[in-house]
Amino acid sequence: MKPSRHPQIGDLIIRKTGSGNYPGIVRQIDHDSWGHARHVHIYWADQPAPGYNDSYGYAGVNIHNLRHEFDVIRNGVNIK
Repeated sequence: MKPSRHPQIGDLIIRKTGSGNYPGIVRQIDHDSWGHARHVHIYWADQPAPGYNDSYGYAGVNIHNLRHEFDVIRNGVNIK
């Protein structure tokens, strides 16, 4: 079974932009009433990626669906 791209605490997230890549580790996930990742908070290696909001993080659905903008690396494997 293929691993899920839904973010989990401890995943390495790489936000890919035209100005470079921004790596960070998922530190907290706030779930909605259906259990979906509503707010994904990240510890950034250097500076926060463009569009990241310190209060709300990123929407988990964006990390899951936007493969051209986010890499999800879990246990050393880039989940496609």
